[in-house]
Amino acid sequence: MHRRREKLSTVAGVVALIVLVGLLQVSLRSTSYDRLVLGLNRPMPITKVVDFDPTAITGVVIGAILGGFREVAATMLWLKVDELWDSGRGTEFATLNLMRTVTLLDPHWIEPWRITAWHLAYNLYVETEDPHERAILLDKAVACLKEGISWNPDIYDLYFELGWTYFDKIKDYEEATKWLEACTQFEHPEYIERLIAHAYERLPEIDKALDWYDYCIKRNPGDHTAIGATTTIRERYLRAWRLAQQKRYDEALKELEYYLMVDPEDLIGLHFKADLYERMGQKRKAHDIWKMAGEMRALDDYARYRASLLAAELGLPAPPQPRALMETKKELAVPVPK
Repeated sequence: MHRRREKLSTVAGVVALIVLVGLLQVSLRSTSYDRLVLGLNRPMPITKVVDFDPTAITGVVIGAILGGFREVAATMLWLKVDELWDSGRGTEFATLNLMRTVTLLDPHWIEPWRITAWHLAYNLYVETEDPHERAILLDKAVACLKEGISWNPDIYDLYFELGWTYFDKIKDYEEATKWLEACTQFEHPEYIERLIAHAYERLPEIDKALDWYDYCIKRNPGDHTAIGATTTIRERYLRAWRLAQQKRYDEALKELEYYLMVDPEDLIGLHFKADLYERMGQKRKAHDIWKMAGEMRALDDYARYRASLLAAELGLPAPPQPRALMETKKELAVPVPK
């Protein structure tokens, strides 16, 4: 109880100091071009002060804040993060507190947002086996990146990090495509379009996957990855997809089964087959296919997630899935550029 009062007292002190700085900044004009251009005189949102870790606010850091040099303070704390990593203490929650403090001090510095989210979704994620704790960590990683985007909405970097987190860690390919497509509004690496197409393959959304791969080929006729992908899609899945679009599901299944006889563990083919059974209303068969696909590949969390949804609907036993437990809703806190 005493330690809690001590921490609250420290937080109150930090709040008072920053409020004082804000009042001084109203009455004083800086003649420094860099401070005006870089926005270092902008007051810190008071609603964010409570997110600071008091143990990270040393006298030197407070001095930097009082002097209006929040970027300097952020750099000093980031050096402390590096020190913790080098000492083997990087996976501690104390490191997360320092990272979070840096994002508050200098919200336009991209790397701390990216590393903080990665620390949550990857490092700390593997430190626990509890699905509920994992869901909380994933939720916090997503929230961190969305907040970072709100501060830095005009560059691709954090849109990509969020899209990749949805794609690689959460296996939410619908959300992944939204944020990855947002990257294309800005200058970005060429591989992002291929990743968008790959996400659509796994849903599956065959037409959209082909559209993005075709775009890659038009942009670069020598893109052998996109050329190979479009060839595979057209040979293996396109006829079945066209039949499914016409709601000729039995014929689509026969067409798909012909290929699955050759490669019964094909990820896209199994996802497509399970999705067809769902469209046909045969939810138990769909569940069994999704479950089988998830058991075949340790990394196919998407299949296990879809199986868990159907299991809950059908009253079947199923282990909890972190993604299914995430409290983050589909409503986006940060609008995705169109």
